[in-house]
Amino acid sequence: MTLLPTGVVFDCDGTLVDTEPLSELAWREVLGRRGYVPTADDFAAVLGRHAARSLAHFGARVALGDPDAFRAELRAAFDRHFDAGVHVFPDAVATIAALHEAGVPVAVASSSSRRHVLRSLAACGLADVVVAAVGADDVDDHKPHPRPYLVAAEALGVPPRSCTAVEDSQVGVASAAAAGMFTVAVRRGHVPDEDLALADRLVDELSLAALTR
Repeated sequence: MTLLPTGVVFDCDGTLVDTEPLSELAWREVLGRRGYVPTADDFAAVLGRHAARSLAHFGARVALGDPDAFRAELRAAFDRHFDAGVHVFPDAVATIAALHEAGVPVAVASSSSRRHVLRSLAACGLADVVVAAVGADDVDDHKPHPRPYLVAAEALGVPPRSCTAVEDSQVGVASAAAAGMFTVAVRRGHVPDEDLALADRLVDELSLAALTR
């Protein structure tokens, strides 16, 4: 017998919206002005992590200058690319809509800011569907720590072990698994399968069936 989860917590970047290419463009732009060309290994090292970890990673490789000014420059570059058009993953949007129709509450837990999560939900047409959004500024501990998923489960009023998490990155899967959630990883083409080994299920496309236990 298959059952729908009691609650579902989705990651945002790479799971709901295809922002990883936009983030890479922004980083290439601002780092290029400082004479550094980031590599695929650089981006793999910071995928799914909080901005502070990304800044520390690149700051060890090139002088970034004033941290606040750098962050503002990076944010402006990313916002410009996002506003020019962000790709929304239709399988994620359709699955969340189906969960809502079935009465299953949905939250989002992200390493990005709450501001970014909310505008991503708006881009997906899900602003009025998702019950709670947990951004990096809502927690002190970030993925791969379980805190974002634990806070999201609390916001849903559902025990973590009764929740299903949906992720696309290694640090995200580690965070959800550490929170005790049944974890579904979706292949989005930027992470090798072995990096998602902690997931309970690995799928090519999201659907209600993919989330049943």
